Amino acid sequence: MKIYKNFNIENRFKNSAIAIGNFDGFHLGHRRVIKRGKEIAKRKKLKFGLMVFQPLPVMFFNKKLKNYRIDSLQQKIVSSRHCGVDFLIIKKFDKKFSNIKAENFIENILYKKLKTKLIFISKNFRFGKKTELAISIY
Repeated sequence: MKIYKNFNIENRFKNSAIAIGNFDGFHLGHRRVIKRGKEIAKRKKLKFGLMVFQPLPVMFFNKKLKNYRIDSLQQKIVSSRHCGVDFLIIKKFDKKFSNIKAENFIENILYKKLKTKLIFISKNFRFGKKTELAISIY
C-alpha cells in the first residue's frame, strides 16, 4: 500500500476508486463501504484507495477535544493495509482545507487532480465549507 500526505499521487493511482471518510475505528459501517468499494473497483479494473483526514475535522473545529478519535494515525495506516487498499491519502485538515467549498473539492481535487472514477462514502457523509453538502446513500 502506497501512502500519500497530499493529493500529488502517482499516475498509476489516478483514475481510481476512492472511499472518503475519517475511518476512525474501522467499524462495521466502514468495512462495508470499503468492501463494496473494492468489489466494484475490481469489477471495473480500477485501483482502490482511501482518503482520510488528520486531525479529524471534529477535533480541528473543537480544540477542547483532545482524545476524540478511536485510532491513532498509525493504527489507521495498519487497518488500511489489512483492508487491502492500494493506496491511502492522508490529508492534513487545516484552516485552508476547511474553507474549500464542496463543489470546488469535487471539481478541482477529485475530478481534475485525482481523476477519480468512483467515490464511496458512508451514510450521511458531509463535506465542504460548513458541511454545505450532505450526501445520503440508501
